[in-house]
Amino acid sequence: MREIGPYYETLAVKLGQRGSPNLDPIYLELAEKMSAKESKYIPLILAKLATPEQARVIRELPAPPEEIAGRLHMDKALVEKHLKEMMEKGFVVITKHGARMVRNTLQLHDSATNNPKYEKLLGEEYLDLWAAYQLEEHYPALIDTLIGADRGFAYSRILPRWKSIQDVPGVLPCEDIREIMKSQEVIALVPCPCKKAFQKRPCGVRDETCINVGRTALYNLNRGVGRRVTPEEAIAFCDRTDEEPFVHIAINQKTVNMLVCNCHWCCCELILPLLRQSKYPLWKGLAKSRFEATVNVEKCRACGKCQQRCQFEAAQMKDDPVSGQKKGSVDIEQCMGCGCCVVTCPAGARQMKLVRSPEHIPDAGPVVY
Repeated sequence: MREIGPYYETLAVKLGQRGSPNLDPIYLELAEKMSAKESKYIPLILAKLATPEQARVIRELPAPPEEIAGRLHMDKALVEKHLKEMMEKGFVVITKHGARMVRNTLQLHDSATNNPKYEKLLGEEYLDLWAAYQLEEHYPALIDTLIGADRGFAYSRILPRWKSIQDVPGVLPCEDIREIMKSQEVIALVPCPCKKAFQKRPCGVRDETCINVGRTALYNLNRGVGRRVTPEEAIAFCDRTDEEPFVHIAINQKTVNMLVCNCHWCCCELILPLLRQSKYPLWKGLAKSRFEATVNVEKCRACGKCQQRCQFEAAQMKDDPVSGQKKGSVDIEQCMGCGCCVVTCPAGARQMKLVRSPEHIPDAGPVVY
């Protein structure tokens, strides 16, 4: 099992030593509304995210501000102020039909940690609560509540590094990051909610790594989160990060209309729990790409860069019976087809091959928000 560092291994104990605050029941009520009634951490997170008065405003949603003001005997302008702040913090979504509370903890997790306007106000303990939640509760909730334990396809899929597949015949547009970005009208580069929660993560990867597109990009830009970029800037960002320790991940469907995450095992909401909780088969959270890595042992210099880069422990070094030396190899069961070892190899000893049909990627993925 990979170690994520002593800080996070003892995080739950540290939080427990701080004592259990006497929470207002409103936070337990709101936690129950997002199917987190039994969570140790969500009520505590909500208590830091919203004042009791703001929480009571949120409980009245969906309803117009004037109606909420009447019910709670508050000024309408104050209700609107609370809703705006809660929208910026990621607790409330404001649509053309009005404001509503986020539907579930997944949506809250992806929007309530990455607004720089509130970082100092919320503080480090707030992020620690999110990290503890992600380590202990988030992935089981994702599987059991949103996906369903018997669902036959994964929530997300690996998107291969385009330079690793550029010479492979049969690449689909939904697998080529260049084509994906060129097809988008709105793109935003946004701080990653997972990485923001894991502030002391060992990977050292920058916060600003999530590529949002379409309505997801507009939602975050309207909250003051992230910065808008052109398709060319997004492609250039991906090119610059070929040597960085993360993998591209998208929603598991052919249309990329929400985001492209850039994930590292020590802080990703999918990869980390999958590596740490073997009772959850990999396919239930993260689907392989249609490709897998291969090795030309004659070119391999046994430098080990592929091992260092691989998120899934698929890149290995083994004794070669012909040369009698250590040479690169691939554990096909572990290989997710991300292409990171291919773009990293200084000797060009690794290539990708197409091993799965276009039907491997569903036309429509799971509904998550």
